[in-house]
Amino acid sequence: MTTRGKIVLTIIVLAVVGFGMYRWWDKIAPQSKPQNVSVDVAKVKKAIDEAKTVPADIPLLAGTNAATLVERSGIPAVSGVSDYKKETKDGKPIVEFPINVWPGWAPIIMANGGMDPNDQSVFAKKYGFYVHLAIVDDPVKARDLFASGQSHILWGTLDMIALFAPELVKDSRTVPVVCQQIDFSAGGDGVVARGDIRSVNDLRIKDGKRKKVVLAQNSPSHYLIMSLLIDAGIDPGDIDFKWSADAPSAAKIFVQDPSYDAFVGWSPDIYNVTDKLKGSRLVVTTGTANHLIADVWAVRNDFYRDHPEVVAGLVRGIFEGVDMVRKDPSRAAQALATAFSLPVEDCKNMVGKDGGVSEGDAHLTNYRENAKFFLDPFNPANFEVVWNSASTIYKSLGSISSSVPAAKVKATTVLAGMSEAYKDVRDLSQPTFKPDALMKMSAEAGAGQVLTKAVLISFEPNKSVLDASYDATIPATLEEIGKLAGRFGNAYIIIEGNTDASRKGIVPTDLVRQLSYDRADAVRKAIMEKYQFDPNKFKVVGNGWDNPLPGCTDPSNADNNKKNRRVEVKVFPLESGS
Repeated sequence: MTTRGKIVLTIIVLAVVGFGMYRWWDKIAPQSKPQNVSVDVAKVKKAIDEAKTVPADIPLLAGTNAATLVERSGIPAVSGVSDYKKETKDGKPIVEFPINVWPGWAPIIMANGGMDPNDQSVFAKKYGFYVHLAIVDDPVKARDLFASGQSHILWGTLDMIALFAPELVKDSRTVPVVCQQIDFSAGGDGVVARGDIRSVNDLRIKDGKRKKVVLAQNSPSHYLIMSLLIDAGIDPGDIDFKWSADAPSAAKIFVQDPSYDAFVGWSPDIYNVTDKLKGSRLVVTTGTANHLIADVWAVRNDFYRDHPEVVAGLVRGIFEGVDMVRKDPSRAAQALATAFSLPVEDCKNMVGKDGGVSEGDAHLTNYRENAKFFLDPFNPANFEVVWNSASTIYKSLGSISSSVPAAKVKATTVLAGMSEAYKDVRDLSQPTFKPDALMKMSAEAGAGQVLTKAVLISFEPNKSVLDASYDATIPATLEEIGKLAGRFGNAYIIIEGNTDASRKGIVPTDLVRQLSYDRADAVRKAIMEKYQFDPNKFKVVGNGWDNPLPGCTDPSNADNNKKNRRVEVKVFPLESGS
């Protein structure tokens, strides 16, 4: 080896030894630890408190996906469109009817005597066909089974059908024909939040920071939160949305990560989280917004044309199932537990002690309520209202590129043809409003309210008459308020009139307050005249000029004055009046 080679080798050996000494010095010559270690007490305390607020024993739905975030995505295209399959049993057709894990399906499970085709089924005994029920929780999978003809029926919320319809109507065979509403979600879906979020309005940007909300995209949860934000006048773009693979995943992510301000999900997660997770609360559920999410079923258009008698039998059999559930809720809960492999106690809560009238996660809809939903054009929460709202929201989100007219999918002749047979059935969906409840609410400065919606209605100076020739937007605004009151069927509504302060110090305060009251009352009367709500649902308040919008307090600014000449609609849950 040359001298230069020896020098190079020596340098390499010394470098390796030096690195080893550096890398393992604490093992070779460990330093003594100081007796006192300085810590950030506040930071440690916060970490301990946060650990306490995330109990590991919260019983959450298992779901079918890992509790991880996913990318925002559209709806996959339909594939494998085909004719429907034609299976029979003892010469009678078998209807393939997928369902998801939801208490609204208790009537068909009861009427069918379980999940499998059998001779004890109401459908077999009375209507001449069999029904095969199967759990298909994934809505996209259910849609593809429907399109391929493997199933004749598509379950879903009406907003989900609106989401799938643009693809399904491309083939006349698979146009989804919606024949019956099985329920309105009545507490089964909701928004859970932590921190200082106590109403939907608290989801607004604060101090430049967007609220972080996790939910399953293109789901009933998605439609629920978008509807609530729009009702509150909040731009959904102002929310930092994160997407989970499914609703159970959203609940798990919220529980595990305290950086999330809210999650949107469904029962029992929304209740188990708020019961056990310190600092969390239910902001709103479909117990209050009880006419927002409608569960329905649709039949393939080709099957509908070929077997109208079977479709009518399905509708009648399910109505009989509703009666069976209400006659024996405990038996219905047992049937659900067997079908869904869930604890009986959970199913009892899902069904409710009265079989889905005023208790439980879903209000089962009878014939009269179905007729109101499908056939009443003056119902502010009817088929068209829900369909058009969902279509508009999903189109604005880019989930669908075009919408399908409600008339293309809504079947009215089936229900209309049964009017005589069900003429004595009464509407059980109407809540009881207490006439003095709203007095208490207004005195408590809005404690417990769900949301506030500000709308602008222009009146002629010193007048309280609604004049569409003066303000052409009045009819649309009244309809907007009426639909809001309809969506929140189990809610009290306060209509507050407000004026600008341009004449402050000149006109007596009492006169201005009376003017604002009269204007708000004119709005109430117009809504009542059109939609026939329970009069105890509404209360009118005149604020005068005492309630200017934030940032609009300068009475010399004409634009500020215009914004303050407004009506505010405040929504309170029914239980607030108890």
